[in-house]
Amino acid sequence: MPEDQTSNDWDHLSDQEWNEQLDRKIAEFNAGRGEMKLPVPIHDIMDNEYERGILNALVTEDLIRHFADAIGDPNPIWRNRTYAQNTRWGGIVAPPLYESCISFGSSFGGRLRVPGVARLAAGNKHDYFAPFRPGDEFHCYDKYGGFEEKKVEGKPYRMFIESVPRYFVNQRDETVAVATGRNIYLATPPSKRKAKEGGKESKVGAKYAGKDYRRYSEAELKDIHDDFDAQLAGVKRRGSQIRYWEDVVEGEELPPLAKGIYDVCDSSARTVVSCYVYAFAIKWAAMRNHLQTHPIDPLTGEHRFRRDWHYSDRAAQMFGSPLANAGGIHNEMMLVHIVTDWMGDDGFVVSMDSQDRRFNFFGDATWVKGHVARKFVDDQGRRLVELAVRAENQDGDVHTQANVLVKLVSKAD
Repeated sequence: MPEDQTSNDWDHLSDQEWNEQLDRKIAEFNAGRGEMKLPVPIHDIMDNEYERGILNALVTEDLIRHFADAIGDPNPIWRNRTYAQNTRWGGIVAPPLYESCISFGSSFGGRLRVPGVARLAAGNKHDYFAPFRPGDEFHCYDKYGGFEEKKVEGKPYRMFIESVPRYFVNQRDETVAVATGRNIYLATPPSKRKAKEGGKESKVGAKYAGKDYRRYSEAELKDIHDDFDAQLAGVKRRGSQIRYWEDVVEGEELPPLAKGIYDVCDSSARTVVSCYVYAFAIKWAAMRNHLQTHPIDPLTGEHRFRRDWHYSDRAAQMFGSPLANAGGIHNEMMLVHIVTDWMGDDGFVVSMDSQDRRFNFFGDATWVKGHVARKFVDDQGRRLVELAVRAENQDGDVHTQANVLVKLVSKAD
């Protein structure tokens, strides 16, 4: 029987019984901390949207270029073989977060699917040890990190954060990256729910009540389009000009980058490179054991796949969201561009620790901004710079932020 098809009647428990049952389930999961698990084989048809395997085992120049396109990044180091051969890397390499093209999520996904518990993306920690290169072939394994409860004051729910590192290992048995996925679970006992299912849907609707599209002024659109033209021309890109660690000044601002007004074309670009492909019978296989989490479309009578809220306003409204919204990993991808433009061809991203702060809806404009938080030498003797970067919408609200460690060339090297 699938994990979420519990025989326990969660809805008709008292709050005390509900919390006790939740604690038992959390303890059961946490007893498996440190457990190693392989993703489902690449040829298997997945029966759970959140238990994820390999998307693309082989790194190719084409997929790297498509990934850069989905970021909106025209940097030639990701796409021009002749240009890239003349850099320190000797050929095309992939931008940070490319591992989401190889696989995204974990084989422990979708846990704690019970009434009153809402799952939200919390951001990811990405650690890098070498660049992703065309021709490399990857396999993955996961190591369960478990649940940790975070205290929240004045809220009707309890909050838990679940973490699972996924290790990306190439054909030479080299671990090139580790992506630690984090999910937030908001657990609301029966008496405190405002809707039958409570959870994410009603909370999203309450927080963003009245959210709608806005019409931008000609001046606002000109600012975005002018910045797009500057990006295409490489005006803000460091490129082949080495940025030396010694020349970096703490507090200096990074040139901001526009990421436009988010729409279904942007959302689909992300889906092409780093999202699991489900359609027709394959989609049904991923839904059929979890139908209570896939609402019925009143126009067709058929269940809607949860992911549809990233493409359709009407589907989003079935899940309690006023408008369709960007996937969390795409918001993180927006932050990569400003970092790699600033550091130049010779820099290397060591880690990126991202947090999802709020939704980025269709119709929202994003400007990515950042500054140098500090520079230091670590215990390995690496000369590092920490960048604090953020994505702000048209109202100045930060929807995604990250701390990024970059290794720069030293004049002493």
